[in-house]
Amino acid sequence: MNERHTAFDAAHLRLAVLIPLALPFAAFAQADVQPAAGNILATLLATVCYAGFAAALLLNNLLQYLANRDRCYLVYAGFALGTGISLLAVGLLHGIEPGGSDGGWTGTAEPFGLALAGVSAALFNREYLRTATLSPRLDLALKVFTALFGIALAGVFVLPGDYPNTLIAGISPAFALLAIACAAHGLRQRLPGARLLIAGWTAMLIGAILFLATHTGLLRAEGWPIHAIQFVWSFGALTMSLALAERTGSNWREGAARHADELASLEHSIETLQASEQLLTQGMAQRSQEIESLTHRLQESERRFQEMAHHDALTGLANQLLLTDRIDQGIIRAKRHNTRIGVVMLDLDEFSSINDSYGQHVGDEILKIVAQRLRSIVREQDTVARPENDQFVIVLEEVFDMDDLQRVANAVTTVAGESIQIEGQTFMLDVSMGSAISSNEGANAVTLLKQAGKLMRRAKEGKRLNRQHGTARSIAQA
Repeated sequence: MNERHTAFDAAHLRLAVLIPLALPFAAFAQADVQPAAGNILATLLATVCYAGFAAALLLNNLLQYLANRDRCYLVYAGFALGTGISLLAVGLLHGIEPGGSDGGWTGTAEPFGLALAGVSAALFNREYLRTATLSPRLDLALKVFTALFGIALAGVFVLPGDYPNTLIAGISPAFALLAIACAAHGLRQRLPGARLLIAGWTAMLIGAILFLATHTGLLRAEGWPIHAIQFVWSFGALTMSLALAERTGSNWREGAARHADELASLEHSIETLQASEQLLTQGMAQRSQEIESLTHRLQESERRFQEMAHHDALTGLANQLLLTDRIDQGIIRAKRHNTRIGVVMLDLDEFSSINDSYGQHVGDEILKIVAQRLRSIVREQDTVARPENDQFVIVLEEVFDMDDLQRVANAVTTVAGESIQIEGQTFMLDVSMGSAISSNEGANAVTLLKQAGKLMRRAKEGKRLNRQHGTARSIAQA
């Protein structure tokens, strides 16, 4: 719908321009039946109209060149200037003073304008149709005619008489045919405005033939032939100007299409970058979650490793490594607060016989129950450890004398003496204990454990000697 509307507007524009061009020709046709004075006036008005039209084309193309910087407009401006000078000179020389002398300025202006228009037309065709690239042979022919019109242009001021006009009249029809052939070649190449160029150069060919006929005397150089020459030349100049405008419009449309494609490509690139950024952000977020999860697992693994490295796997109590550290740290705190630290070591008597008789799983359950009971009788700051299989150690902080140790020993004896029910079996345990308390003279974990262990073994040995007298429990102290 938009293309039809554009074509409709272009057709009306051309019709609106052609009507003023036809008016001078109609006025002259009406003047042919009027007296000579009316004929001269009509010719003068027509000549001024055509010359003004050429001047308008010249100004328009100069402005277009300044706006677009397209050399075709500048070359066409030279063509419009030469055509305007020719139209003015032909009208004044042959229309007002038919058969008059051509020795005045009009006699010089006519070949000058025609030669300038010819040179500009040849350059215009080379520039517009890009013959140097698309058709070297046609380009060579155009160069030849450029040289011929250039010789005629120089001959206006050098050659005597009517020689410049004769040269121009002879080569103009041939050049018009060459221009039509160039335009037809451009049409095959689908160059914009080529059809209008064919129409314009066809009109110029008709004008060149009429000019040649008037110059050779086949037609009289006055009346309707002169006005016909002016009309077809003006029509040709207008048509070629429209062709140039169509080419410019096509270039603009192509540029706009390229710009739209580039914009679409840029928008697509932006969308792609945004999608990539979103994917990257999602990937980074996922990686962050994975790293966070991995860090958590590593921390958990480290915690479990530390737990395994410092705690007994069966009972969860402190192992030998953590026990030694707790005693040393407790000694440091005791010195700082002017207190003492106590160690109670106990061993389950005859525990190996339980494992042998009932199995290791029963022995493990007994160890867990004993560990739980020992935890229940100490304070939060105290430590219960299992350094060996059936051996337990209690580390007591903020101890002042052996009475504090004895109270804990009594509690241990009480909880250890309680029966244990496992798989329908009742077990009664007996323990041997030894204790040690830190002094202000360089005590450490090794010495305290060694001392408590020595006393525990002494108690165990004494109980073995007195076993036949009962199951009394005792604690050796130091």
